[in-house]
Amino acid sequence: MNKFETIKREPLLSEENYNSSLASKIKNYINISLSDILAETPRSRAHEESISWSWSYKSLEHLIQRYSGGEDFESLSAYAETAFHEFHRHKTDFPEFSLKLWEPDAYQYVMWLLSLAVLFDMPIRVEQIADYISLDPDDGQDSLIRQLFVRVGVNLPGEELIHLKPYAELQAALATSGDEQHQLMGRYLKHWYRNMKGCYWHERDKRPDAGFFGYWAFEAAMVTVLWNIDDTVYRDLPYYPKDLVDYARAKHVADHFPQGRPIGAPGMTAKSGEECPCTGVWTCDDWAVGPQTFSRGITLPTDSGRQVTWRLTKAI
Repeated sequence: MNKFETIKREPLLSEENYNSSLASKIKNYINISLSDILAETPRSRAHEESISWSWSYKSLEHLIQRYSGGEDFESLSAYAETAFHEFHRHKTDFPEFSLKLWEPDAYQYVMWLLSLAVLFDMPIRVEQIADYISLDPDDGQDSLIRQLFVRVGVNLPGEELIHLKPYAELQAALATSGDEQHQLMGRYLKHWYRNMKGCYWHERDKRPDAGFFGYWAFEAAMVTVLWNIDDTVYRDLPYYPKDLVDYARAKHVADHFPQGRPIGAPGMTAKSGEECPCTGVWTCDDWAVGPQTFSRGITLPTDSGRQVTWRLTKAI
């Protein structure tokens, strides 16, 4: 058995296809400047956005493929940083970009991004990811996405689960504990691949030239870490990145993401000079200042030049 077969994490990945696909991504995206490509010839804005988007999602595929191929976690962390940078750059360059949760692929991108931000201990990326999600009700507002983001400190709308398959069992696992929770997580993983057939990457392993990068339910790993679930029952099931869970737990990443009151809950606090996280009525903890109404995104003020703590009393 050669080295690749020993270290690879994705059992369906062949060394030949891995090397071919990786070489293609490096040649066409990783080692080429996007700005140079866009400067070559005049293009419509829509065409430029399409090219820019390719750089974003290909950088994410590159990260997942490196994980599948057995790359070490220090290297993977750097690839993750590159992927998040590319998504943030794309949103900055094309502010109209958004991920519409009713689309299975867009939903999966949100799941991948949030899960990998948690597992690679990058809390600074969470609000950026939330900003990629369309807030138009017609584009989908999802209750599971809301629950996951609330756990990491960002409040999003969502009353119903959009994609019952495969996510109903994962959402149900958030509301229970013990044996029932373990069984739900196990069933989620067992049903995961066949219930993801609407996604663009499904069955890529069956086509040698399709750029197969691996099948991973990273969201199951994120939930396991953030909800501190004993994964003994399901850690050896397919699609579960168990060594990434172990890596995240060793780094105590669950402690690095806010817990307690979600954004928008009365009682949350923020300090002068910080960005206001929620439109609402705020009072000052430190001085007798009357209630103040602040809009989300403004810089919270000082009081006569003094740094103070502001407390939300009512979200608007």
